[in-house]
Amino acid sequence: MTAVSVVVAVYNAQPWLDRFFASLQRQTLQDFEVVMVDDASTDQSAALIEKTAEADPRFRLVRLPVNSGAGTARNAGIMEARGETLCFADPDDLLPETSLEVRYAAYKHHNAIVRACHDEIGDDGSMRNHETRPDRLPELFSPVDEAERVGVNPFLCAHWTWLFPTELLRRHKIFNGEDMRTAEDIVLLNKLFFHIKRMVWIPDTVYLWMKHEESLSTTRYTAEHYENYFQCCDVFYREAGKHRRMELADQFFDGYLALYPGHLLAQAARGASDELDAQKLIAATARIAERYAVFARCAEVLRRNPAHYAGLCRLMAVLQSDNQSALLRLVESQRVFNRLMEEKRFEGVRAAGWSRQVSFDKLDRETGLVRARYLFCDNGPEERFVSGGRDAQPAYAKNRTVHTGNGYVIFERILWLPLPPDGDERIALTVGGQDSGLNHTASQLRAAFAPRPLNDAGFPPDVRALRRLAASPAVREKFRDAWLFIDRDNEADDNAEHLYRWVRREHPEVNAWFVLNQESHDWPRLEAEGFRLVGHGTMEHYALYLSASKLVSSQMDVYIYAPLEERYYSDFPKPTYVCLQHGVTKEDISSWLNPVPIDLFVTASPAEYASIVSDGTAYIMTEKEVRLTSFPRFDKLLEPVEQENTLLVMPTWRSDLVGEWDGKGQRRERNEAFYSSSYVATWKDVFDDPRLKALLDKYGYGVVFFAHPGFEEYLDGMPFPAYVDKRSKRHGSLMELMKRSRVMITDFSSVAFDMAHAKRSVLYYQPEDEAGYARRQNRKTGFFHYSTMGFGPVCRDRDALIAALEDALRAGGVPAPEYAEREKKTFAHHDRNSCQRVFDAIAADSKHHFEG
Repeated sequence: MTAVSVVVAVYNAQPWLDRFFASLQRQTLQDFEVVMVDDASTDQSAALIEKTAEADPRFRLVRLPVNSGAGTARNAGIMEARGETLCFADPDDLLPETSLEVRYAAYKHHNAIVRACHDEIGDDGSMRNHETRPDRLPELFSPVDEAERVGVNPFLCAHWTWLFPTELLRRHKIFNGEDMRTAEDIVLLNKLFFHIKRMVWIPDTVYLWMKHEESLSTTRYTAEHYENYFQCCDVFYREAGKHRRMELADQFFDGYLALYPGHLLAQAARGASDELDAQKLIAATARIAERYAVFARCAEVLRRNPAHYAGLCRLMAVLQSDNQSALLRLVESQRVFNRLMEEKRFEGVRAAGWSRQVSFDKLDRETGLVRARYLFCDNGPEERFVSGGRDAQPAYAKNRTVHTGNGYVIFERILWLPLPPDGDERIALTVGGQDSGLNHTASQLRAAFAPRPLNDAGFPPDVRALRRLAASPAVREKFRDAWLFIDRDNEADDNAEHLYRWVRREHPEVNAWFVLNQESHDWPRLEAEGFRLVGHGTMEHYALYLSASKLVSSQMDVYIYAPLEERYYSDFPKPTYVCLQHGVTKEDISSWLNPVPIDLFVTASPAEYASIVSDGTAYIMTEKEVRLTSFPRFDKLLEPVEQENTLLVMPTWRSDLVGEWDGKGQRRERNEAFYSSSYVATWKDVFDDPRLKALLDKYGYGVVFFAHPGFEEYLDGMPFPAYVDKRSKRHGSLMELMKRSRVMITDFSSVAFDMAHAKRSVLYYQPEDEAGYARRQNRKTGFFHYSTMGFGPVCRDRDALIAALEDALRAGGVPAPEYAEREKKTFAHHDRNSCQRVFDAIAADSKHHFEG
């Protein structure tokens, strides 16, 4: 009898077959057969198999008359197999030379089913994941006995790393699922689980899972894919019921609930999943929960320790939500899930004192600093940093608050460690007496963080074309050491525009370019002024991004700092990202900013600066990244100008009033319910109040309602009286309008800081409370409190607003002494040198380069 049968389902695998055959023919175990089941391929796969079988009788071709799916093909292979044992493989993957030998040897030695490990390999040859044997498993075990400690999922995946007794599968009719788009192999493992009496898990890597673009694992999941995965849960519940171990099926179901709703949301963010997909996923999971009375059985655990079943809690949140949109219900439940998973993780940190793991995630080549991060509870462990054999100190250090529990606090320790000037000298870090894993020379660290070359032969044609363009001598020369400036994709007139203008005037040696959509209302203005413009979203823009040394922007959206798919361009160096900010950071927006790869962050207020860099704050940024320079646009704002009797009304952005966003630019989908919102009703009531019009007439003022850029497309339809001049940036510069206006009414907008800095009157109209506003915008209140730090009175109703407005108009827009004093205390600088300070901060970082 043959030792091992390798069962392979084949469908249109022609491009990979020669490589696959070679990996099998190199096996150190020679006593095997390969059952190649062709699932009615339409290419030359069957012919190639026949040709190989003629030369090597260990290969056999089995043909299916019609395409029936991988599950049916593999089941045919199980019935055709002649081997004592059996394993599966896919023809687009590879087997290491000892794959069959080590598995069969373990099977014979232990008389047990064998499980081993695999590696995930990318198209470029890089290892994406290395599977390891779970800790604390005995040499021989039954998965049913060990599942309580290590979970069931390790035993219900990666079927290609197993070795099965062929007769066991046939005797108990353990087959793959059929008529499925995916997960048919998991059905086999679901059925096998309770039949495994003896198992051995060897640490050897026996399979190379090649994650190429055409493989199912990298393609878009449809609703049917998700339904297939939860079909596996249904199978496992039936098997678990036979053996009265329903808690194991609950664990398996919870694991899938933890994974696949989030996967669907990630696809939806890319436009690859939609509302119908979400509806079908929810329906499939709800059916299983009801069919097997999951919530009733798990109620006590859910009450005592919800993090134990975070996936079930996610599903419960979905089913209890009254939101009409299935996608939005999944979004809401994702927040519940993330919170529970964090709590579970933090409980582990609390128990251990610190996370016992230090990550080194960023190297600043210009300043010669490497960042280290780890979690600790309450009091940090002892640290020792050694550089060149001598004790040294971090260049920057901070304890960031990440979680406040019941009587304890979890912090993240953030360290920026300097590399020694001598590239051969070592640096090392120990935490709590434990080696952190950092024990390297400066040269080794620079090499470790250096971009890896990519083989782009299989990349899409447009990607290859851009890569060739960016690497061409002409483009490299044109954009050598370039500074890329950009505000929004569709408009300028913010900090990037004003700094660019100053740099071009004062430092013409800087290779500066400004990126803007060619259809923008600002393009003709900047073109006439002589700006070196590059069209946003063009090949030239992307080539500039791939060549630039600096990316300087007032915005922090992903389309600004990551306009291209990383997997195709990871071998290009990243530009230093200088974030000029759109306005003073008065709320806690750390959850938004922390994932953004900011290298230099500009602030205008000492309190704002402290709210970001201080110990105990939620921001990942330290004093290394943050500068107190003031904003470039403030230089323009402080220019002498003749004021006009204008009342400027400028409410802030409301993310809940616009449609979906694709992340590729500023525009959102149109929300037809915008005009029926309380936002529009609130400001319509203000303008319809006859007292407002009477005050304006009495003091000779006009009124301008200036729409936030995100609301520009709704401006013309806003139902305001004819005397209200409705404007947006398409009508002209906001900076010029603010300079000339005497009085501003806003609600929560940071433009109040601009007006106050220009020594104009500010009124806050806040019918809703600050905490409610922040919550609806998914923000947290920050250092700024309007009642004690604001630049004008806070009005809760129209009566108070009208009274405060009359005081401001009577004073000619001159702030009352109380508010003028607040303005002086708020800002670090009261001059027109902000551009100079920002430029110096950028240039200083560039000069701190250490050769390693």
